[in-house]
Amino acid sequence: MKDLFQLRYTALIQAWQRGLARETAHAGAAFVIVAVFFYAACLLLPQVREALVGLVLSVMGSMPITQEDGTLSALGLLSNNLQACAFIMVYGLIPFLRLPALTLGINAMVLGVLAAQYTVEGISLFVYLALLLPHGIFELPAITLALGTGLYVCTQLTRRCRKQPDALPLWDCLLLISRVLLLAVLPLLCAAALMEAYVTPLLASLFL
Repeated sequence: MKDLFQLRYTALIQAWQRGLARETAHAGAAFVIVAVFFYAACLLLPQVREALVGLVLSVMGSMPITQEDGTLSALGLLSNNLQACAFIMVYGLIPFLRLPALTLGINAMVLGVLAAQYTVEGISLFVYLALLLPHGIFELPAITLALGTGLYVCTQLTRRCRKQPDALPLWDCLLLISRVLLLAVLPLLCAAALMEAYVTPLLASLFL
C-alpha cells in the first residue's frame, strides 16, 4: 500500500514539473487579479455591487451547507467544494475552450464582491481576511490547484488534437485528475471544511 501511494505521488510530482506548476501559478495570479478587480468595481459602482451581492447571496443560500439549526455543516461544505473542484478539472477535458478559466473568474468574483460589501458596511478588510484565512489557507490552494489542473489538462488535450506527439493522452489526463483530486485537493478541502464549520463562526462572534 505504501509503495502504491508513493507511486501515485511520484506521478503527481512529475506532472507538476512538466507544466502543472506553471498552470497553477497562472491560475493563482489570475484569481487574485480578478478578485481585486471586482472589489474595486463594486466599490466604484454601487448598482453593480448590489446586483452581484444579491446574486451571490442567492446562490450561497441555495447550497446545502447548513444544518437544521442553521449552523454550517462540515460535511455539506466538503461535499459542495469537492464537487466544484471536480467539475473545474473535468471541464479541462474539453479541448480548446479552457472552461476552467471561466470558473476561476466566478470564484474570484465572489471573494471580491463580498469584500466590497464588508467594506461598504463599515467592516474592515482585516476582519474579512481574519474570517477568510482559517479555512482559506486550505480552500484557496485546493481551488487554485483544481483550476491549474483543469487548464493543464485542457492544454494537453488541445495539443493532442493538434497531433503533437508529446502531449498527454486522454487516459493519462483522467488519471492525473483523479490523483490531484484524491491526493491533494480532498485533504485540503477536509481541513478547510472543518475550519469553516467550527473556527470561522467562533471568529465571527468575536469580530462581528
